[in-house]
Amino acid sequence: MFENLLALYPGAFITDHPPVLGQEKFHIFHNEAERKWISIPEKSISEKELDLLGAIYVRAEVPSEKLPPMLQQWKEYLFEGAEPPAGFEGEVIRLIQFEFRGENHDREELEMAIKGFFPEDILVLWEGSGSALAVERGKYSLDERDLASMAGAFESDFYIKTRIYIGRRLTVSDALPSQFREEQNYFDLAKKDISSEGYYTFEKVFPAYVASLLPRPLSEALNAVFAEAFRSDDEMFTTVKGFLENGSNASLAAKKLYIHRNTLQYRVDKFTDKTGVSLKDFNSAFTVYLACLLYDRDRETN
Repeated sequence: MFENLLALYPGAFITDHPPVLGQEKFHIFHNEAERKWISIPEKSISEKELDLLGAIYVRAEVPSEKLPPMLQQWKEYLFEGAEPPAGFEGEVIRLIQFEFRGENHDREELEMAIKGFFPEDILVLWEGSGSALAVERGKYSLDERDLASMAGAFESDFYIKTRIYIGRRLTVSDALPSQFREEQNYFDLAKKDISSEGYYTFEKVFPAYVASLLPRPLSEALNAVFAEAFRSDDEMFTTVKGFLENGSNASLAAKKLYIHRNTLQYRVDKFTDKTGVSLKDFNSAFTVYLACLLYDRDRETN
């Protein structure tokens, strides 16, 4: 466990995403099972200990290239508390996070592919070898469908799993770095607790965030009402969750779930018969969706 190493190496820290480092030199190791990175100050660890940790964990690449001035400004602004980049203050931008899972990819080719999807010039800042951040400016934004197709294109063209977090439109100001850190946390939560999808947004992730913060008595009360029905019929659970995630649109949900619309309606009606809860109004749908998220999370944990 990385947490045990913190006591051994003063100055070490753990992150849920590849770290972006300042001037001090670190050795970075990746725990693939927990999807965490630990950064250990170079001066705190011996060569023998490096070899030992390298045999247990994945030794992560430390980016050493000299960044162009504009990218260096953005790195210092977002990660190191510097002033906003010159000429950007007050401008509305969108930060889009990419995670690439797999070793067989060329960073330059991926960056060219990312830029090729956008109608205007964007900045791409790499966070380690498998994560990138796109700074999108201008009024011509790609919509969610376009960005979702990016994930599919990277998977088919580069044979790597790709996940994308589409940030909100934000104003470049002193507040933006903390807003970006929140979006990083939402992305980390999505990768852990939400079924694998090509892309995530604030609206898609926030209900799971709310579910993760529910006090135990509330989550247990919700599980007591619905968990038994979900356990009794996995297909029914998947259908109800998919139905709610698609705006309670039966035709769209059936298409996404690859089932007939009548099959979907049968399973939704079956859920109502088992629980006594209809999904026809907003309050019921919201409550049941929270229950779905809790059940899904607990099932993954178990």
